Amino acid sequence: MEGFIAWPREFAQEYRKAGYWIDKTIPEVMEESFVKFGSRTALITSQGTEYTYEELGALSTRLALHLKNLGLSPSDRLVLQMPNIAEVVISYLATLKAGAIPIMALSAHREAEIGYFAELSEARALGIAADWRGFDYQDMAASVQAKNPNLKMVLVTKGTPNEGYHSIDAMLQDPIEQRVDPKSLPRPDPDLPAVLLLSGGTTGIPKLIPRTHNDYVYNFLRNAEICELDENTVSLIAIPQEHNFALACPGLMGVLSKGGCEILSDNPSPQAMMELIERYKVTHCVAVPTMIVGMLNHSQRSMFNLSSLKTILTGGSKLNPEIAVRIRPELGCEVQQVLGMAEGPLYWIRLNDPEEVKLHTQGRPQSAGDEFKIVDPTTGKEVDAGKVGELWCRGPHTIRGYYRAPDHNARAFTDNGFYKSGDLVRLHHSGNVVVEGRIKDCINRGGEKISDEEVENHILAHPAVANCAYVAMPDPVLGERACAYVILRTKMELTLKALNDFLLNERRIAKFKLPERLEVLDAFPLTAVGKINKNALRDKIAGAIGQERCA
Repeated sequence: MEGFIAWPREFAQEYRKAGYWIDKTIPEVMEESFVKFGSRTALITSQGTEYTYEELGALSTRLALHLKNLGLSPSDRLVLQMPNIAEVVISYLATLKAGAIPIMALSAHREAEIGYFAELSEARALGIAADWRGFDYQDMAASVQAKNPNLKMVLVTKGTPNEGYHSIDAMLQDPIEQRVDPKSLPRPDPDLPAVLLLSGGTTGIPKLIPRTHNDYVYNFLRNAEICELDENTVSLIAIPQEHNFALACPGLMGVLSKGGCEILSDNPSPQAMMELIERYKVTHCVAVPTMIVGMLNHSQRSMFNLSSLKTILTGGSKLNPEIAVRIRPELGCEVQQVLGMAEGPLYWIRLNDPEEVKLHTQGRPQSAGDEFKIVDPTTGKEVDAGKVGELWCRGPHTIRGYYRAPDHNARAFTDNGFYKSGDLVRLHHSGNVVVEGRIKDCINRGGEKISDEEVENHILAHPAVANCAYVAMPDPVLGERACAYVILRTKMELTLKALNDFLLNERRIAKFKLPERLEVLDAFPLTAVGKINKNALRDKIAGAIGQERCA
């Protein structure tokens, strides 16, 4: 497949021999679950619609046959952009069954991003909700189509399709399987891309990450083992379903592989999440740190029965120890952290790890086949044990290159296949890694590099602070200085002097790490996947400083 970088043959042979790659496609593994767990409930939406395994399998096969009938061919790309509704799950599974490759876009994306994905991938189809929360996706689709002649097919759910577009809802009502044999659906090569995920981060348009059937099947099956999922698992997903964490870490497919049930919510607010935990006796909750902080600090948390909750699975950004230590006594459950990237690397805390390791590290590789090293990003040489460096990774579920991005691949991967993660970590004495920040998030204050996450952990220890973000602000002399954005606890106040006195005298951090400006907010701007949008905060403080200089 043009633009896809496969694993070298010797590595592929090694991964098969070790049992990591089992040469089954994602639809084949999912179909085993649809048959085995037939009448059990597989999916419940926040609107209350329920689907059994048998129904989910039948509907995804039906839609796959319709897609094939419309002309979607093996390896065609389909940009999938839907909110957290049942149709996003059915459409994802159907696209795979049709042998096509879904590109997992987000509802928050607009014409610039969708157009870029369509152009780069030469996508043949786009799957959307007609209108969602006041935005007309069909109008956007028309604009994207006008600039991308390959985009022949627009599939629409939750609304009447525009002329020339196709109704997913109508196709799901039409039993085409009575006229067309499901065995006519193609079987893709397990070594070729199954899904194109989006790279993380908040700068620029994301790159496309090709995940093969072999590596992604191994990914979600191994994740389900590490997270100890089973038939009694009820997992709440309130982050976008198209996100790697929600899809396969262990996500939808990990839950379905074990016979559990996914609760799919389109509302990530703490109250909505706690309502669903109580209503459906949720056992596992997938949440980024900002969502956890929201539940911990919710004024009416005691009104909800959260006793069913066993484990919160958290990733996307580091969960600071000051927050992690509150979860068991206040929410009554375990927390399982993961340092994960859609490119493949996943570093999990294990549930039987010592408490100190659970609270103060972000995990160790999920697979015995994973290789990693911590290096000086400037020289590429490994740092001494315990020192901070960039995490480089290679293994049976870590890609060898982005899709159709040769220039970026030359910078992001080594000649021998290690992925340069951009994460600054150090090796803990337990063998786990501790995240110290991102290379791009380091504040360079006159040549002194300051990790934002290190200082955030200290700020979060202040009794007045509910949440915080430590970001760079421009300075004509030093290049950058540090600004602390904070959300305060109810009825609390804080000054910059009081905060810095605490950091110096109680936390005892170096003086050059002290924030030189304090901004108090009611809420943080968030990225599409719920992370604190530090780019927006940097732009905000840079704008404020610019205005002050002009005043």
